[in-house]
Amino acid sequence: MDNFEKYTMRRKFVYIVLLLGIALTSWIYWKSNAEFNDTLIILKRKLYTIRDVSLQPLPTTCKSHPFLVIIVTSYVGHVELRSAHRRAMPAEELRKINATRVFLLAQIPDTEKYITQSAINDESKSFGDILQGTFKENYRNLTYKHLMGLKWASTTCRDASYILKVDDDTVYNLEKTYALLKSVNYSTPLLMGYMLNNTKPRRNKENKWYVTWDEYPRHEYPPYLSGWYYITTPQVAAALCDEAIYHPYFWIDDIFVTGLLTESLGIKLRELPDSFWLAYYELLECCLNDMIKKSIKCDYVVGPNGGRNNLIVEFNNAVRNCNNWGNCTIRTSDQELDKVCIAHKERQIFGDGGQAEVKYIKL
Repeated sequence: MDNFEKYTMRRKFVYIVLLLGIALTSWIYWKSNAEFNDTLIILKRKLYTIRDVSLQPLPTTCKSHPFLVIIVTSYVGHVELRSAHRRAMPAEELRKINATRVFLLAQIPDTEKYITQSAINDESKSFGDILQGTFKENYRNLTYKHLMGLKWASTTCRDASYILKVDDDTVYNLEKTYALLKSVNYSTPLLMGYMLNNTKPRRNKENKWYVTWDEYPRHEYPPYLSGWYYITTPQVAAALCDEAIYHPYFWIDDIFVTGLLTESLGIKLRELPDSFWLAYYELLECCLNDMIKKSIKCDYVVGPNGGRNNLIVEFNNAVRNCNNWGNCTIRTSDQELDKVCIAHKERQIFGDGGQAEVKYIKL
């Protein structure tokens, strides 16, 4: 073999190597891109959008461009709680302040024996305020339900001024909420509620909120808002739903939606004042009793119902009576709740551990 043939063979070998290298690089790029696209498709399937529902509210729910859209996370079997919300804040009362309300439900779980889908269908026909997803009720599916509500509100009610997200076992003062929103002045993306900082994942397997290192590989959650009650806008809600497509799914909904997603988007959370919240049901009972029996105003806005379904009705009725009759006085320093209603707070506010012991003291 002469030098020319050797040169020709070397060139062929180099070309072959180059072609193989190009082919391998293209295959790796295509493969990685395909996996990325497949991942997006899978994540998109995880988001229960407005199309992935079995029941929707009336088409006219947001026709009048409401000032406030209230989305209430509700377990499908909580018929009495939904009834209490409707009685505490009837649809006609909501219309007076240009507000509307929707309850977020999922499919009936196999273990549920006291509710049927036909009953939910009847409830939906009667009130027109049910948004039911195609996924099963489960606390690990709460993120789906949360995002479903935000997606619906930001799509169907995109012209609304505000979205209020609450849980069905939360008691809140609608009049003070409305007054707050009328006074809000914001120029940045709005996410406002009770902020939790420096919260750590539960690593005890016996805990209901146990999180594995695979599910969450960090030692601390970012700051987030309690899902009990927070305020945002359709624009921010839409951004959160869009961002969720690209973010690994996490099943603790308020941490995922108002913590991890806002961290990714760089949205700064805003905190409502401490005077807004009553962390314990017993404190709310004390405040309610003082309104009814002593005509002392209860200026707190949000609290838990402690398993008393009708408490939201009693609380809002007492607030209305105070306002309508004009006979309620402002709470004085010697009547402060921490003095007349003593709670031994053994758990962090909005936490999931420990119990509260409260004793009501008559003045």
